[in-house]
Amino acid sequence: MSNDKTWQEYIEKNFDKFISSLKSDDFISDEKEIINDEDIDFLEPKKTYDCLREIITQDAIKKLQNRFRAHKHREKRGIKNLQLKSHSLNMLDKFKAQVGADTLEEAIDFLLSPDYREYEHDVDLAKQRLGEGNFDSTELMLDSFTKRLKNYDRERLSLIIELAFDEGWRAAKQTKKRTGNPRQEALNQSDLYNIVVKSIARSASVD
Repeated sequence: MSNDKTWQEYIEKNFDKFISSLKSDDFISDEKEIINDEDIDFLEPKKTYDCLREIITQDAIKKLQNRFRAHKHREKRGIKNLQLKSHSLNMLDKFKAQVGADTLEEAIDFLLSPDYREYEHDVDLAKQRLGEGNFDSTELMLDSFTKRLKNYDRERLSLIIELAFDEGWRAAKQTKKRTGNPRQEALNQSDLYNIVVKSIARSASVD
């Protein structure tokens, strides 16, 4: 792919985001401005930079140049960006350290690549240790689940959670038992919980 083609594809996806990230002092007028695409020549980097020099400072242009240079480097090396929640990244860092991987990329290879199957015991041990730690994956689990639902189903899920919260709130205020496992006993008496458990059991028997 030619450099100009790479530039055009990059700028099409990232130009508006870049302009939105600029501050007032990045503009020659010292005020944030709306830049119309039709006023900029995007055919090649030099022409684009020449147009932008009439609107934004040289330091701001350098930011765009550096970002595009980094993009070309990633494209050439076949490097892609990976977005993770901070707690997931922290856990991956811990896993990397426990299995002795040099990079996060190698840590993922430990998990997935057959080339690392001889380290299966070390991987299982690291996963066990991490599982015993404080890894809060609730947000990730719910986010992944709700994305698979239609809007109607998301609304139903929201209602179910609200009903479950209200039921738990009432049960917590009524119970005074502190021996045994009052939480589990209250859960076993929950209508919503029992309906779902029975539904799962019926589905499993059909499968």
